[in-house]
Amino acid sequence: MKVAIILGNRMNDDGTISATMKKRLDLTIELFNELKPDKIIVSGGIANEVANVSEASKMEEYLLSKGIDKDLIIQENKSHTTRENALFSVPIAESLNANTIIVCSTIEHFIDMPYNPVKLFNDALKNKDIRIMIYTNAK
Repeated sequence: MKVAIILGNRMNDDGTISATMKKRLDLTIELFNELKPDKIIVSGGIANEVANVSEASKMEEYLLSKGIDKDLIIQENKSHTTRENALFSVPIAESLNANTIIVCSTIEHFIDMPYNPVKLFNDALKNKDIRIMIYTNAK
């Protein structure tokens, strides 16, 4: 089973999605069409207390508006950091018997070393036999 995990981004104060989150969600649509994951985990809690809405709920709303089937989407709405995205999303993927996890985010997220999702997701997997792929943009 292929499970895509989409990393959130802090909401705007008015509760709308940020430009970075929109880029990540548009990448998700590309990923969905290209790699056909069995499930999509949208990962992000309430990181902006002013907005007071979880990133995961807004991400799901956006994907639904773009035609992604609700049955494919699972919300992880507790995380506030990239590390927590990994710690809270990996067990969900494991419970689905994932053999591949596709981590989706914008390119700057993968090159920002303190928050590098590849390392953090590998750490969360604790050497389990699950393949990690990344899906990102080149700019």
